[in-house]
Amino acid sequence: MLDEFFSPESKVLEITKSRSLDEDAVEISVGDTLTHLAEFRMTPANQPEMVRRTSEALDTAMEVAPGLLSATFHRSVDGTRMYNYGQWTSEDAFKNLEKQPGFGKEAPYWEGLARNEFHLYRVVHVLSSD
Repeated sequence: MLDEFFSPESKVLEITKSRSLDEDAVEISVGDTLTHLAEFRMTPANQPEMVRRTSEALDTAMEVAPGLLSATFHRSVDGTRMYNYGQWTSEDAFKNLEKQPGFGKEAPYWEGLARNEFHLYRVVHVLSSD
Protein backbone atom coordinates (compact mmCIF):
# COMPACT_ATOMS: atom_id res chain seq x y z
CA MET A 1 0.00 0.00 0.00
CA LEU A 2 2.83 2.43 0.73
CA ASP A 3 4.91 1.37 -2.25
CA GLU A 4 3.84 4.49 -4.17
CA PHE A 5 5.89 6.58 -1.70
CA PHE A 6 9.65 7.00 -1.61
CA SER A 7 11.66 4.75 0.68
CA PRO A 8 12.34 6.45 4.01
CA GLU A 9 15.75 8.05 4.48
CA SER A 10 17.55 8.31 7.77
CA LYS A 11 19.74 11.39 8.34
CA VAL A 12 21.62 12.59 11.39
CA LEU A 13 21.08 16.35 11.75
CA GLU A 14 22.89 19.07 13.64
CA ILE A 15 21.47 22.55 14.32
CA THR A 16 23.64 25.19 12.67
CA LYS A 17 21.64 28.31 13.53
CA SER A 18 18.41 29.11 15.32
CA ARG A 19 16.71 32.46 15.95
CA SER A 20 13.46 33.45 17.58
CA LEU A 21 11.71 36.74 18.31
CA ASP A 22 11.17 35.51 21.84
CA GLU A 23 13.98 34.26 24.08
CA ASP A 24 11.96 31.12 24.71
CA ALA A 25 11.39 28.60 21.97
CA VAL A 26 8.25 29.15 19.94
CA GLU A 27 5.66 26.63 21.05
CA ILE A 28 4.24 24.44 18.31
CA SER A 29 0.48 24.51 18.64
CA VAL A 30 -2.68 24.22 16.61
CA GLY A 31 -3.71 27.68 15.52
CA ASP A 32 -3.16 30.44 13.06
CA THR A 33 0.61 30.23 12.70
CA LEU A 34 2.09 28.93 9.47
CA THR A 35 4.96 26.45 9.36
CA HIS A 36 7.41 26.18 6.51
CA LEU A 37 9.73 23.26 5.95
CA ALA A 38 12.52 23.62 3.42
CA GLU A 39 14.97 21.02 2.17
CA PHE A 40 18.22 22.03 0.50
CA ARG A 41 20.13 19.33 -1.40
CA MET A 42 23.81 19.82 -2.16
CA THR A 43 27.15 18.13 -2.56
CA PRO A 44 29.14 17.70 0.66
CA ALA A 45 31.75 20.15 -0.66
CA ASN A 46 29.10 22.90 -0.79
CA GLN A 47 27.73 22.44 2.72
CA PRO A 48 30.25 24.62 4.62
CA GLU A 49 29.47 27.61 2.39
CA MET A 50 25.77 26.85 2.62
CA VAL A 51 25.99 26.89 6.44
CA ARG A 52 27.66 30.30 6.23
CA ARG A 53 25.05 31.68 3.82
CA THR A 54 22.08 30.34 5.78
CA SER A 55 23.45 31.92 8.94
CA GLU A 56 23.63 35.32 7.22
CA ALA A 57 20.24 34.82 5.54
CA LEU A 58 18.57 34.00 8.86
CA ASP A 59 19.92 37.16 10.47
CA THR A 60 18.66 39.19 7.50
CA ALA A 61 15.26 37.47 7.49
CA MET A 62 14.73 38.21 11.18
CA GLU A 63 15.40 41.90 10.44
CA VAL A 64 13.31 42.33 7.26
CA ALA A 65 10.44 39.87 7.80
CA PRO A 66 8.21 41.09 10.65
CA GLY A 67 6.02 37.98 10.52
CA LEU A 68 8.87 35.50 11.06
CA LEU A 69 8.51 34.15 14.60
CA SER A 70 11.39 31.67 14.55
CA ALA A 71 13.56 29.65 12.22
CA THR A 72 16.11 26.90 12.66
CA PHE A 73 18.58 25.50 10.15
CA HIS A 74 19.89 21.95 10.45
CA ARG A 75 22.67 20.31 8.47
CA SER A 76 22.98 16.61 7.75
CA VAL A 77 26.19 15.07 9.02
CA ASP A 78 26.79 13.43 5.62
CA GLY A 79 26.92 16.90 4.01
CA THR A 80 24.16 16.36 1.44
CA ARG A 81 21.24 18.23 3.04
CA MET A 82 20.18 21.21 5.06
CA TYR A 83 16.70 21.71 6.45
CA ASN A 84 14.95 24.86 7.59
CA TYR A 85 11.98 24.85 9.94
CA GLY A 86 10.20 28.16 10.47
CA GLN A 87 7.12 29.57 12.16
CA TRP A 88 5.26 32.53 10.64
CA THR A 89 2.34 34.72 11.67
CA SER A 90 0.72 34.31 8.24
CA GLU A 91 1.19 33.22 4.65
CA ASP A 92 1.33 36.89 3.63
CA ALA A 93 4.28 37.41 5.97
CA PHE A 94 6.08 34.48 4.35
CA LYS A 95 5.33 35.77 0.84
CA ASN A 96 6.65 39.21 1.78
CA LEU A 97 10.05 37.68 2.55
CA GLU A 98 10.12 36.18 -0.95
CA LYS A 99 10.03 39.75 -2.30
CA GLN A 100 13.28 40.61 -0.49
CA PRO A 101 16.64 40.38 -2.34
CA GLY A 102 18.20 36.94 -1.90
CA PHE A 103 14.98 35.19 -0.89
CA GLY A 104 12.96 35.09 -4.12
CA LYS A 105 13.34 33.18 -7.35
CA GLU A 106 15.92 35.59 -8.74
CA ALA A 107 19.40 35.18 -7.22
CA PRO A 108 18.41 33.34 -4.02
CA TYR A 109 21.10 33.01 -1.35
CA TRP A 110 21.47 29.28 -2.09
CA GLU A 111 22.05 29.80 -5.83
CA GLY A 112 24.99 27.78 -7.12
CA LEU A 113 25.18 25.69 -3.95
CA ALA A 114 21.95 23.78 -3.46
CA ARG A 115 18.51 22.93 -4.78
CA ASN A 116 15.67 24.09 -2.55
CA GLU A 117 12.20 22.67 -2.13
CA PHE A 118 9.84 24.03 0.49
CA HIS A 119 6.24 23.58 1.56
CA LEU A 120 3.89 25.50 3.84
CA TYR A 121 1.85 23.76 6.53
CA ARG A 122 -0.72 24.40 9.24
CA VAL A 123 -0.44 22.42 12.48
CA VAL A 124 -3.61 20.37 12.90
CA HIS A 125 -2.75 18.27 15.97
CA VAL A 126 -0.14 18.30 18.73
CA LEU A 127 0.44 15.47 21.19
CA SER A 128 2.41 16.37 24.30
CA SER A 129 4.03 14.07 26.85
CA ASP A 130 2.76 16.33 29.65
